[in-house]
Amino acid sequence: MSLPILAALFAQTAIAAGAAPLDESEEIRILLQVGRGPLRIGAERLTLVPNEGETTSLEGAQASLACVQGRVVAAGKKYVGPVAIAAEGPLEVLGRRLRGQIEVSCAGQLWTAINVLPMETYLTAVLGGEMPPGFPPEALKAQAVAARSYALMRKIDARDQGKPYHLSATVLSQVYAGLSREDPRTATAVEATRGEVLAQGVTPVEAYFHASCGGKTETGSAALGRPLDYLKSVSCPCQARSPYAHWRVEVAAEELAKAVGLTSVADAEVASRTSGGRASKLRVKSEHGEERTPSAIQVRASLGYQRLPSTWFDLHKEGGRFVFEGRGSGHGAGLCQWGARLLAEEGQGYREILAHYYPGTEVEKIY
Repeated sequence: MSLPILAALFAQTAIAAGAAPLDESEEIRILLQVGRGPLRIGAERLTLVPNEGETTSLEGAQASLACVQGRVVAAGKKYVGPVAIAAEGPLEVLGRRLRGQIEVSCAGQLWTAINVLPMETYLTAVLGGEMPPGFPPEALKAQAVAARSYALMRKIDARDQGKPYHLSATVLSQVYAGLSREDPRTATAVEATRGEVLAQGVTPVEAYFHASCGGKTETGSAALGRPLDYLKSVSCPCQARSPYAHWRVEVAAEELAKAVGLTSVADAEVASRTSGGRASKLRVKSEHGEERTPSAIQVRASLGYQRLPSTWFDLHKEGGRFVFEGRGSGHGAGLCQWGARLLAEEGQGYREILAHYYPGTEVEKIY
């Protein structure tokens, strides 16, 4: 492991994003929402920081911003380029209380709101949104390192793609709800692992994670279309305690037909499975003999990720409905959060837990 090379890679990322490299001021940019109409931001002692021009202190406890012909309109003035709203304390925007600044840019009449804040501050909130704060400290530390690694990899990708933000605030990136998910226990885990990431050789890794694997994690290739050799299928103790050890979901024939693009469904079954045991392809037949073979991942996305917790399921018909019976929650690749809990309760440290779920990687401190 050449730590200087690894650190240099992240330093380049930070510099490209306009942040001080490799220290507690390392920044992350989170897409909150794209919308139109007034965007209201509340806080005490609001300050408007335009891309060009002087910083302005705003009167009152709320600022209203809008877009007119591609320009940000705020405090009775039009601004070219993005405008940041800062405050001495938390900002209230789009139903959330957030730290850092809110950057607003315009494209025609549409605004884009991005939360810009220090990486470690972001992780404290992410950790509370992704893992129950009551989980053992070593499990929380493992999640903190995985979340930091994932965020920094997305930051590198965003730089290469020229995107103005690094991640979104939803489950499709990492769940981020701001102060409502901060907790002293998550703050302790983040601080205890400050600046630590997972790396393989001199390369940082994409540390994917999920709630519960169902007893065995999935390969990155099968779960995500990412043939990464550190996302292997490994055994996991999660089934002993996971609330997702077994689930049953009933779907009306009409709903399944819509999900797979048919006018009706007469029969459906799992047609093939991954090497890890999860459904890979389904075979769905209409009442008129038409057949579809959608991927299980596509069907899960169509029915809803919360509705159909994972692709590790059996499928059969009961009366006029179709029953999915399965286990696990999430895509199944990388860190299993419920498994991490049990390994921590058995006495494993966070580095051991991470080595189990990401074989061939090491924890390295880069700032």
